[in-house]
Formats: sequence, C-alpha cells, structure tokens
Amino acid sequence: MKFFVNRDINFLAVHTVLMSFAEGLGTVFFTPFLLRAGLSPAQIFLAGAAILVLRFSLRPLVLIVASAVGLRRALILGTVLSAIQFPTIALVHGVGVTLALFCAIASISQVFYWTCFHTFFSSLGDIERRGSQIAIRQAFVALTGIIAPAAGGLMLIRFGPWSAFSVACVVQLAAILPLLPIHQPQIVTPSPRDAFAAARTGIRLFFADGWIRSGSATAWTIIMFQSLSARYDNFGGTLAVATLAGALGGMVVGRVIDLGHARRSVSVSAVILAVGLILKSMCDGHPIAVVAVAIVTTAFSGFYLPYWMTAVYNESKIAPCTFRFHFASEGGSDVGGFLASVLAAAVCAVQLPIGAVVLLALPMIAVQAVLLDASYAAHGARTKKRGEAYPLVEPK
Repeated sequence: MKFFVNRDINFLAVHTVLMSFAEGLGTVFFTPFLLRAGLSPAQIFLAGAAILVLRFSLRPLVLIVASAVGLRRALILGTVLSAIQFPTIALVHGVGVTLALFCAIASISQVFYWTCFHTFFSSLGDIERRGSQIAIRQAFVALTGIIAPAAGGLMLIRFGPWSAFSVACVVQLAAILPLLPIHQPQIVTPSPRDAFAAARTGIRLFFADGWIRSGSATAWTIIMFQSLSARYDNFGGTLAVATLAGALGGMVVGRVIDLGHARRSVSVSAVILAVGLILKSMCDGHPIAVVAVAIVTTAFSGFYLPYWMTAVYNESKIAPCTFRFHFASEGGSDVGGFLASVLAAAVCAVQLPIGAVVLLALPMIAVQAVLLDASYAAHGARTKKRGEAYPLVEPK
C-alpha cells in the first residue's frame, strides 16, 4: 500500500502506537482518578486551565532547547517527561502540592512533545498521502485503544494506581526506540522572515481544537465515569468497545481527503461532530445511553483528526520553518483550551448540568469548519497554480 512506503512515517507510527498504549493504560484514567481522589468537576477544569497556562508560559523553552540539542533529542525529552506524569498522578490525593507537581510536569512534557512530534510528522510526511497517513496512524492507535483501556481499568481495580500507572510509564519510555532511526528535520536558523506570521491558520485551527477538546472531552469523560457507577473497569471496558468502532471512520475520511474531496468532508464531519455533542450532553446519569452514544460517536470520531490535521500539516509543510509554525500554532491550542476550561469551571460552579459544558463546543465547530474550508480552498488554488496533478480539493 502506498501510504506504507514512507519509512520515517512508519517508525513514527510505531512510536505513536506505543504512546497510545500508554495513554490507554493511564492517561484516559486521569480525570476519573482525580474524581476518585476527591476533586470536583470544577476543580478538574481549573487544573486543566492551570496546565494550559503553564504550557503557554513555558513554550519558549522548546524553542531554546530544540535549537540547541536538535529536534530528535527534544522529542525524546518530551517523551520521557510524559512518562513521568504517570507515577506523579498516583501521588495525588486531593488539591495540594502533589496536584501542583502533576500539573507542572504535564505542562512541560506537552510543550516539548507535541510541538516536536507535529514538526516531525508534517516534515517527513507526504502531502499526496497525508490524509491516509494520518488515518492509518489513527487506525493503529485505535487497535491499542481496544486493549489498553480495558487492561488499565482492570489493573486499577485489582492492583491500584501504582500498578497501572507504572506499566504505562514503562511502555511510554519504550516509545523512544522508534525515534532513533528516523531522519531529523532541521530547524531553520536564523528565524526566517514571516516564520511566525505563516502560522496564522495553524494558530486559529489549534485554538478551535483546544476549545472543543478541553471542555467537551473532559466533560464527556466525567459523564461516562459517573454514569458507569464510577468504576474503572466499566469505564475502561466501554472505551475499549467504543474504540473498536472508531477505527474505521478515520480511515474512510482520510482516503476521501486524499481523493480530492476535503471540502466535502469538512461539512459532513462538522455535522457529525455537532450531533455527537448534542447526544453526549443528554446522557448524564443514564448508563445504557452512555454506552450506546460512546460507541456511535467514537465510530465517527475517527473523522475528526484527519479532517482538520491534514490542513494543518499541509500548511506547515510550506511554511518558512515548520518547527516555528507548530511552536506558534500550539500556543493557539493553549489559549483556546484555557478559555474553554475556565468557562467550563464556571458552568460547574453555578451548578448547571455537566452536559451544558459539552454544548459549549458547538459554536467552535462551526468556526473550525469555516477555517478548514478556507484552508483547503487555498491549498487547492496553490496546487492548481503550480500545475500539480494532485489537487486535494474539488470546487464546490
């Protein structure tokens, strides 16, 4: 298959699978663990906002360190710091010093990891196979998502947090190995003219994504966990079953994008996302509905990442400096996520239903769709002007 011919992307896919397995064992249980540790939903949203503020404040560190030691070492550092999150959260028993320590490590690990990872993927990937490469990556991630959450839930129930989170830490450290043989993208020095200005579209798209996911995804996790008797095994098992359905959606939309129908996929995906959010907002306290909606919405959730990240990666590929593009764009996610988290905490503080937090993402889905349509249209105009055979988008 053509999307497997890129050796570097294949190694990145192996790395992503290991990272995802660790996430399924541990990261997906962070919010439930904090609930069991005594934090209220409002406090959990505020903790998320604190992580994002720290991320934004610490972001210049990745520019300094990556320029000094190279992108590969900076990505490895981000992977190591991400692994340290797991034993750190096991120390949390309410609001206090240990929660602050976890938030600090989570923020700095995300700063290093995601900026560098996106730079690697966008620099080493192929524009004509971008949608499929993202979708296939997500399909492999989905396979781990079938096993890991179920295993993580059982380990938390039977052996406690130290067992599950320690295994997740080891798996994540193993994800360093596939990074060693891949080519290292170079950071353009000195900073090219308009390097940050070229990231305007990326900043806006990441802002929208940060807003959508920081509020609605956390709220949905809370709804699921509380509705499933606040049991780790029920929560992890539901995620596993739902993820099985989610593997197909991303592969479909990724291929649709590569065949030249990106703008059509934007409209369809936006409608699907909006309907999914409305369904999620109505499920609180109804376990059967939670399981059904989790399966249905996860089946279509594979549409989400390819349909917006394809545009981001294509924009960054032509930017004067791919690394600085993602450095600036990730800052947009920090701001959007922070604002959504604070607003979500306020909704919970005035004792509105948690489902109302899910609905806060609806207006931003419309904004995101408009931005994506403009980005794909501009990309189509650029490729047509250069006379390339691969147009990516069709006229509406």
